[in-house]
Amino acid sequence: MKSIFLVIAFTASLFTSHALAVQDNNSSQLIERIEALEARIAVLESRISFASFMPDFSERFHVMHRAAEANDWAVAGHELQEMKRMVESSTTIDADKGKLFQAMMGPMIEQMEGAISHGDEKKMHELLSQTTQTCNSCHVATGSAFIKVTLDATGTLSMRHPHALTMQKSDMKHMH
Repeated sequence: MKSIFLVIAFTASLFTSHALAVQDNNSSQLIERIEALEARIAVLESRISFASFMPDFSERFHVMHRAAEANDWAVAGHELQEMKRMVESSTTIDADKGKLFQAMMGPMIEQMEGAISHGDEKKMHELLSQTTQTCNSCHVATGSAFIKVTLDATGTLSMRHPHALTMQKSDMKHMH
């Protein structure tokens, strides 16, 4: 999502910059426009982080989970493909976290693709359980151990972003 926007913004700035340079040789105006575009891109980039990215990924994971339970392999496959696209683009948000995310989720996605293509409900259920463990291990590795992904929607925040909620204190040192 971020990378597409940045490519569009960059491409637009190139075309705009070129057109202005051809029409108006005033380099100070061109520099001002480039600086304004850079400032806008910086503001947009500041709004995207792993903390804002992960709820979308989580929602797709849980829709895929419910679809697999209903043997709706078309929806499950669609959600998995969107998750795969998100994993692949994750390094544009944060290079280090994105690499870790890719390393941890890549093998799980490959295995789920097989289970979905074969309509293997039993294998998919096993993989969903393993994937939640992978998610929670990644949360531990990135300093977010207090975020616990679950397949059990009972007693969770919501279906959009199911997390097990338990009484725990905040250390206020958590950083995204």
